[in-house]
Amino acid sequence: MADRQDRQDLVYETHVFCCVNVREDGHPRGCCSARGSVELREYMKARAKELGLAKIRINTSGCLERCELGPTMVIYPEAVWYGYSSRADIDEILERHIIGGERVERLILETDQLVPKPKAKRELKLIIASVDELTPEIKRIELVPRDGGELPAFEAGAHIDLVTGDGLKRSYSLANDPIERHRYVLGILREKNGRGGSAWLHESAGAGDTITAMAPINNFGLAEDAGEHILIAGGIGIAPILSMGYRLRQGGANFALHYCTRDARNTAFADEVEEVFGPNLTFHHDGGDPARGIKLDDVLSKRADGAHLYVCGPAGLMAAARQATGHWPEGTVHFELFAPSARPKAWKNESFEVYLSRHKQALTVAADKTILEAVREAGIDAESSCEDGLCATCRTRLLGGKAEHRDDVLSDREKAGNKSMMICISRALPGETLILDI
Repeated sequence: MADRQDRQDLVYETHVFCCVNVREDGHPRGCCSARGSVELREYMKARAKELGLAKIRINTSGCLERCELGPTMVIYPEAVWYGYSSRADIDEILERHIIGGERVERLILETDQLVPKPKAKRELKLIIASVDELTPEIKRIELVPRDGGELPAFEAGAHIDLVTGDGLKRSYSLANDPIERHRYVLGILREKNGRGGSAWLHESAGAGDTITAMAPINNFGLAEDAGEHILIAGGIGIAPILSMGYRLRQGGANFALHYCTRDARNTAFADEVEEVFGPNLTFHHDGGDPARGIKLDDVLSKRADGAHLYVCGPAGLMAAARQATGHWPEGTVHFELFAPSARPKAWKNESFEVYLSRHKQALTVAADKTILEAVREAGIDAESSCEDGLCATCRTRLLGGKAEHRDDVLSDREKAGNKSMMICISRALPGETLILDI
């Protein structure tokens, strides 16, 4: 950077001021602290130390009066302002600005900027490398980067959204080893009563085709500190569980898999599952009768100290697993759903108010509209995928007000904490105005 000082007699060559201002809960402007600045500043300090950056001072700051753009920081002597939101942003600022001497243009706050810039969509252009039939109804699809290079990293249990032929997004779990950066592997069940995504992939997608995907998201992560991992998969629910198996095997964890399918012919990834899980695997073939499947009461009645459970499969299996683990501690049972759970009849849609903190805009959400629809009708771009409260693409920080959480992503503890919500499906509790970090 042309104006960067390089004087050895300075105590610090670079000063970073990170706003960590705190306002009371429910304040319409929000604050940088509520948007994660305290944790991100601590990460920046630790990362700078790891990189051996000796002549940098990462300071806390009071309000920098750019709240709607926060978290914010300003770096001197260059006087460059950044808005940031993740560890990846911090890494880029350290590597490119502090070490490399160049500005991170995508994060820069302009002098006259009042609202956040539209987020760049993290679209991936992928090539279908191969399509293989695993069972009569399940295909294995391998995706590789169209332009070479590495794919975004993913964690065991993650999924990606694919853009289907009709332009809709559909979520599919990643089944391969998370250490791989050259490919994504999916298992696609042809859903007889689906919304068209699986049918399109089965009928129209072929090797060599280009397909658009979003970067991986993980709502079904492993509890890395668990003393034991019990995994239960039904049918194509094996996809994220297989990815977990790779991770657990590498870490030398204590784990066991129960995998239920109709019969051997309809068992997807069978050979790979056997290779990954080895003696820790039990197959269950129920012939289409759930009563002949996994004896969940036997498997789950006694919980070992520190054990966590992971379940992915048909709705019936999920419901039975919930019932069998009613005595397990909160936060130790993890589910990945393919379809939304039954909606309580007590839920009724009424109109309510929301306030978009970053845009300083109040909106009325009509009884027949979602928050997501109201935001888009106001001309503000908002990401979504499933729009059923399953994928977390539309997850939004909640700065004030109490939500009626209708999603299947947040845990009971997260819903009670009321710090975020899925704007595709959740609403305000009666009489509440929601303040959203939008």
